[in-house]
Amino acid sequence: MRITYVAISLVAALLLPFGQAAGQAQKSDTHEHDSAAIVRNADGTITYGGEYRFVPPPSPWELIPGNESSRFVFGFYRKDPGKVQLESTFFAYDEEPYGYSLNIEDRSREFLKRFFWDSFVKVTVLEKKKVSVLGAEGLALTLEGKDPVAGQKVRSKVIFGKRGARVVAFYIRQWRLIDNNYDLSAFETFDRFVASLRFVHKSFYEEL
Repeated sequence: MRITYVAISLVAALLLPFGQAAGQAQKSDTHEHDSAAIVRNADGTITYGGEYRFVPPPSPWELIPGNESSRFVFGFYRKDPGKVQLESTFFAYDEEPYGYSLNIEDRSREFLKRFFWDSFVKVTVLEKKKVSVLGAEGLALTLEGKDPVAGQKVRSKVIFGKRGARVVAFYIRQWRLIDNNYDLSAFETFDRFVASLRFVHKSFYEEL
């Protein structure tokens, strides 16, 4: 059964997660995660901010540091082929996904109420399944949203997992003009990134 969520706000905000907001994140020093915080390891992984170790996606993916307003720790942006800036892909790791519940199922419902709040797209859950993430059981949702009036669509995947008692999330969003095809290889890149992420040490919350 498909579940539909409707989120309404200013259409200009469509680009914030991967355009304007990405630029703001690059300029911010809130988390102090600049190039000096990236260590390249002999096995092909990188250590980011002294805390996260993962296999980075290949060029042309660009690392985007997060800040307090972006609500993600770090992410990767790629401008895709197309005539408009809209056609792009962004994925990220988020340690404070929208919501409060420590139950993954409940948190996913809370999260979806806000995930596309800044757009006119009508979002449908295409698939919902349990997955293995961060060494334990998690939940993966595949979504698609369309705005026929603006002629835009978005495909997304959100994976919820646990870091200690806290719920964390990985997500990817790919925007297209409504008649153009998605590049599903980007979702494979996202899945490989998620599978590779490891924590260098326990977080403050895990040690409480």
